[in-house]
Amino acid sequence: MAEVGHNSELTPEQRKALMMDHYRNIGEAKEKLEEARKEYNKRRKLAKAEKIKLADIDFMFRCADIEDGQIIIDTLKQQAEIASWFALPVDFQPDMFGNFDREPGEDLARRQGKAAGATGIGSNPYDEHSPMGRAWAEEWSKEQEIARESMKIVMEKRNAAADNDDGDPDFPDEEAA
Repeated sequence: MAEVGHNSELTPEQRKALMMDHYRNIGEAKEKLEEARKEYNKRRKLAKAEKIKLADIDFMFRCADIEDGQIIIDTLKQQAEIASWFALPVDFQPDMFGNFDREPGEDLARRQGKAAGATGIGSNPYDEHSPMGRAWAEEWSKEQEIARESMKIVMEKRNAAADNDDGDPDFPDEEAA
């Protein structure tokens, strides 16, 4: 049997069959990728139609995916400092974001619970009976309630706008957004 990636011992018919198999498999994956790309673009277009800055959404993903949050904090500090050089009113202070390493545990848990509640993702990383676990759960619940109520209002407005618009409800007109 030939090694993986080594097909010089195959007959021309076997090589053709192998290549056609890869062609079909890659083609199927390519179609799925193209469908996913269309859905991705559709959702970005909808966010943009609803006056959401796509750069903010991209930054949100960057914040959610980063392993070392200090990288973002350092970048924000640097950007604030540069903006102050051009007299933009950012009131740059070298320690404007604080030292998160010295943040009290319950405050950290609250901040983490609030972020997890806002995204609807995550489970309590603390013992639920500990002060930190209760703080995390409390903030998560508050954010979930805020998100539910806010999204309910947004959907009511979106549906009302769609009822008054003959266009595609997935892409409201500028006036309806």
